[in-house]
Amino acid sequence: MRQLRLIQGLALAAVLAIGALACPATAGAAEPLSTADRVALQATMAQYIDQHTIGDAFMHVDPATGVVEKLYPVTQHPMIVRLNDVVVLCSDLRTKDGKTVNADFYAARDNGQFVIFQTEIGNRAPLQALVMKGAASLLE
Repeated sequence: MRQLRLIQGLALAAVLAIGALACPATAGAAEPLSTADRVALQATMAQYIDQHTIGDAFMHVDPATGVVEKLYPVTQHPMIVRLNDVVVLCSDLRTKDGKTVNADFYAARDNGQFVIFQTEIGNRAPLQALVMKGAASLLE
């Protein structure tokens, strides 16, 4: 199972890298991100996860099954994907059974601060589609 997740993660990185090479102008179209911005984004994601945790779990309803899943934060990725003025941050969450679930957090600036306005839990397809269309690209 871990090998499958590793392969999926590597495949996403490859797709994102190809998208970044194919459409470098997308990342340049928006305001550049400084090191301070990147630190603020990671802090915003951590705070969002913490604020949306009930007990010790980040709760998520699986839209396909209606099952409420308890997910536990594991790792924040340094990777940032750019979609014009929107940035997408990624994190790993884990089920109580140890299954890793991807989490994508969409954020934008509001009065100088970053605000997360959308999450995709266990659904990387929308982000991959944006990259493949050239609408989004991986920041270096």
